[in-house]
Amino acid sequence: MSERYLAFDFGGTKVDIGVGTATGDMLASTRFSVREAESAADIVERALAEALTLIGDRPIQAVGVSTMGITRTDGVWLAPAIPGWATLRLPERFQQAFSTVPVIIDNDVRAALEAEHRWGALQQSDYAAYLNLGTGIALSLWAHGRVLPGAHGAWGEIAYWWDPGDRGFEAGHAPFEERYGGGALDRRVRAEFPPYQSLREAFEHCRDPRFDAFVADVFREIAYRLGQAWTLLDVEVVAVGGGIAAQFERIAPILEATWRSFVPFPPRLVKSAFQGQAGLFGALAIALRGVGVI
Repeated sequence: MSERYLAFDFGGTKVDIGVGTATGDMLASTRFSVREAESAADIVERALAEALTLIGDRPIQAVGVSTMGITRTDGVWLAPAIPGWATLRLPERFQQAFSTVPVIIDNDVRAALEAEHRWGALQQSDYAAYLNLGTGIALSLWAHGRVLPGAHGAWGEIAYWWDPGDRGFEAGHAPFEERYGGGALDRRVRAEFPPYQSLREAFEHCRDPRFDAFVADVFREIAYRLGQAWTLLDVEVVAVGGGIAAQFERIAPILEATWRSFVPFPPRLVKSAFQGQAGLFGALAIALRGVGVI
């Protein structure tokens, strides 16, 4: 019987937990909304309880945890989406819960890239990127046979890109994400296109030409910023994941047209193979590191 690995993906709006194999098959999974928990600590405790139910009495070989931000022993940096997440001691709590097997914790967007390169849309790509468009906005980069974390583990934290006059990291803000992350776009939709309550709902049902113009403006601006990154990084392919990637067919032509105009070697754009579960499959991929399956 196949060895099993336990995966946790903590996102800004939901938590996914799954049990999978080294070949990338997800045998079972469950999900809950972070709104169902009273605090950041409660989110973790519920995830652990759900995991114990999921694995039952069969052994696991390792645990992978993908989470927002940069996890340290004394807290999580750059994770503003959930109040209280910054003060959690995730390594300590997960090692307590799973003391007999390796536990690997990594950034969710880097983990998603690892899954895409191992099993998904970025296989065989030497220079590739994963772009998360969802509650959070972030990049991760594959080069020289591995995911590149950066000097402080903060490579690709483009949520902190800014314009003149913005309040930035020092003041507790992530300006680019506050303008173009999923939560920000949902708020704009509610204000500008009632009765729709979210970007997803408007994509599915709104037939107002003003909404089409809104979408074009938003994603041209995102494309403009990313295009400057591509001139620096020169990647060959970019996989797009996160909740907004569900509208890939609608937003991809906007991104690609902008890049063709300005980027000398525009990357090929593909949809994440795992879509809304890229972080979960990423957690499965990083669990394999714990037992040397790389």
